Amino acid sequence: MKRYALTLLCWLTWSAVQAQLILGGSVVSEQNLPLAGVKLTVQGTSTSTSTQSDGSFNLPTDQPLPLTLLVSRTGYAPERVRVRNSNFRAIEVRLKAEVVIPESTLSSASEPVDEQAISGVTVETIRAHAVANSPALSPADALQYTNGVDLLTSSFLFKSVNMRGFGSTTNGRVVQLIDGMDNRSPGLGFGFGNVAGLPDLDVETIEVRPGASSAQHGPDAILGLIQTTSKSPFDYQGLSVQARLGANNVGKPGFGPKMYSDYGFRYALALNERFAIKVNFQRLTGTDFIADDYADRSTTARPGFFATDAGRSGIATGITFRPGIDPNTSFDYDGVNIYGDDVNNGGVFRYPATYANTTLQNQFVTRTGYRELDVLGNQGKVFNNRANASVHYRFGNSVEASLGWYFGNGNLIETSAFRNYIPDYRRHQFKAELKGDNFYIRAYTTQQQAEGWNIGQTARAINDRWKSLNQWATEFGLAYVENKVSIGDARFTANRGRYLPGSVDFNRVRNAFATTFNTDSIPGLPRARGLRFRDNSQLWHYEGMYTVASLSELVELTVGASFRRYVLASGGTLFARQANGSEYTIAETGGYVQAAKTLALGAVTIRPLLAVRYDKNQFVNGGFTPRASVAVQAGIHVFRASWQSAFRNPSPQQLFGLTPAGIAGDVGGLRAAYRAAGLDTNRAYRQSDAVTYQRNPSTATTPQSLTLSNDPLQTETVRSWEVGYKALINGKLAIDASLFSSRYTNLITPEVLYQPLSATAGATALLTPASYRTLLLNRNSPNDFFVRGASVSFDYNFARGYTLSGNFTHQVGLVTLRNAAGAVRNDLSGTPIVQRPTSDPAVTQLGRTYFNSPANRYTITLSNPYLTNRLGIALAYRWTDRMWYEQGITQGDVWVPAWGSIDAQFSCKLPEFKSVLKLGGTNLFNTYYAQGYGLARVGAMYYVSLTFDELFK
Repeated sequence: MKRYALTLLCWLTWSAVQAQLILGGSVVSEQNLPLAGVKLTVQGTSTSTSTQSDGSFNLPTDQPLPLTLLVSRTGYAPERVRVRNSNFRAIEVRLKAEVVIPESTLSSASEPVDEQAISGVTVETIRAHAVANSPALSPADALQYTNGVDLLTSSFLFKSVNMRGFGSTTNGRVVQLIDGMDNRSPGLGFGFGNVAGLPDLDVETIEVRPGASSAQHGPDAILGLIQTTSKSPFDYQGLSVQARLGANNVGKPGFGPKMYSDYGFRYALALNERFAIKVNFQRLTGTDFIADDYADRSTTARPGFFATDAGRSGIATGITFRPGIDPNTSFDYDGVNIYGDDVNNGGVFRYPATYANTTLQNQFVTRTGYRELDVLGNQGKVFNNRANASVHYRFGNSVEASLGWYFGNGNLIETSAFRNYIPDYRRHQFKAELKGDNFYIRAYTTQQQAEGWNIGQTARAINDRWKSLNQWATEFGLAYVENKVSIGDARFTANRGRYLPGSVDFNRVRNAFATTFNTDSIPGLPRARGLRFRDNSQLWHYEGMYTVASLSELVELTVGASFRRYVLASGGTLFARQANGSEYTIAETGGYVQAAKTLALGAVTIRPLLAVRYDKNQFVNGGFTPRASVAVQAGIHVFRASWQSAFRNPSPQQLFGLTPAGIAGDVGGLRAAYRAAGLDTNRAYRQSDAVTYQRNPSTATTPQSLTLSNDPLQTETVRSWEVGYKALINGKLAIDASLFSSRYTNLITPEVLYQPLSATAGATALLTPASYRTLLLNRNSPNDFFVRGASVSFDYNFARGYTLSGNFTHQVGLVTLRNAAGAVRNDLSGTPIVQRPTSDPAVTQLGRTYFNSPANRYTITLSNPYLTNRLGIALAYRWTDRMWYEQGITQGDVWVPAWGSIDAQFSCKLPEFKSVLKLGGTNLFNTYYAQGYGLARVGAMYYVSLTFDELFK
């Protein structure tokens, strides 16, 4: 029996070898430069592959010769190549660059639709070969070179993507999709950066669409869309391995430099032209960039923050606050990345007006806090594991079914109202999909485990467990008055016996608060609750799309539908619960229809498009998303224009967010949330009203508490238009320019409130910082916001393979302030605030607007991936303008300085080993900068990597 089996196996193997040909060759440009990422498909089959970095390819097929190869790559005219016995191992293809109007559908992210020449929303595409030729450390980091994109780096692994204003470290208005799946946290409503992204080796493209994209991709994408597509195991086969070593935190006395390592592999195999599998894994370990800004915190809550004009009723004309850096010379020192000393989080004591020493009467004095790195206690160590696996089956030439698993795991620091540490984030996504040329059906689920703790609240708790604020202030006052010593000496006296970072007592108290949920009491610590939260929420999403083929000659009609179900699971640590103690669930439904037609009128091609979508969240009113666009191509010139109305549903946290009693934090905008926070019975006061009273309680008007209406949250809405132009001139100069304008209403913004800790205290509680807490209440802003801007990008190909690339984006945020009744508000001088810059001091004096975006940014890159047949280089400079930044409770209000970075890479191809050696760095001159207030300060990142690509193919 064994002999027959062995004979049969040998026969099958011999038959397969005899039946299969391996096509081979290379693809180059008109300038005879190798082209990577070119797709080659055997006509009439689903057998395909893509060229490697040197333009070469190998394509097994069981089709007999002669046959036809279909060759395509974005930006080049497609070619049909006849393959015969004489050339099947030495196929040479030369592609000609061109600008085309591709087809446009309301497709999901898993179907990369090239709209770069047609979409009214500018489209930028980053491809794997472009990342390999850039200084970027990873595909996600390559976004920082993309037109219109602003990154806010909270930590090494957590970078928030922002576009067209309203920048945020937790931006839920930019939708991030991976193979069609929403990458955002189901409960918190924002993406966790690259912690749960694709492994680098499996990224094929990243498509960036600044501006409203809701008509195509549903509600929430009102600022933009990032869609990442993984590599097909049919097109990219074999084993790829990458190893990267590097260093950061260079020049940090007593801390740096620190090493990091990053390893990954990808294996894909097409068992035949119908069945294929792939598996990917990547692991990164290293040390985070450190948030170490120890200057005094800049916040409008500080007395004397604004320069004012007394002759114009005290209107703000500028900022007079100048941060110090020494707690030994400042009574109310509040370090940006020092915690436990926060002026708006229980770290400050106000001496009474009748205090014995006149120097301390009405004086604010902050406690001595702890550095972020000390509170964390992990020396800034970070880790990240990413993996995915999938099986694919093709029915014929156009229909493919797949099952996939996606995994992300790591630690990170997230910045919102506070800096929060999540030590072991885990997320699984499972997807089933069936797709064809004119349809797809997809179902997936996101299952996550996100537990963490608040760094600032924990530092405060450590201080309070050692010594109460009142006792500490009493000892400080006695030392300062009786001994007539300096501020530093008085602090030293009051700090005697303080828990020192790393000590047994320090670690014991920190761990007790960090490991106990905020709904539970801490064993052994009377009247103390923990500070740990969890978000183990789930998302279940089902969607489909179909283009009616029978109408294709008349009109391209596309219809689609979507259903989402969120299952919140925080155990009451983050979200309000129902009256019976169970968690809330949220259902969202939507559907759309689109009609488009391509018209050829002689030498001119016109493509109009109309679309409308309707979506409904069960807790807010539904809404329509109409869109109209047109693209006109005349020769090498393509003109585009679009108009769209879009909206965004509030995130689960904005609906049901809840902060435990007695501490600061976020509160959702639904009645269930703010009632759980006690805001209906223990009313709070607006910070902007309270600050004036706190400064001059004897002369200022006593502020009125805020009465919350029972009106539900509304969806955020935007109406925007955009015009653009794109061309490829003489096959060398590609340019793309756009002009846009948007108007936003009902934006959900956190309003800063002060809530007395006692319901009977009234406004007098505002005079004692320990008697109230700071809350961020999510509400629809009555204000109208306007964002206007323009962008331009270009690529110019020199001789010998050199390319000069660049992009520039300008954007400005304006606001019309309105009261709750809709009437325009005046500044303090009595002048109406109509379409004023959001950074105007007279505007910020009345409250935050959260635009948080630079007016200007640009990138210039000079590259040559073909310096020789082996060597490649790239040199880039990035610059970002200063920006007015408002965020959180323990962050602040400040002008974040402008910054620039020089990046470079040098690569060497080793074709005999199918590998590439790359040496590079970002921020080469190690000039530390922060992209937002209180965030990690980013320095140089130097690295060397070795990539083996598609071995055993």
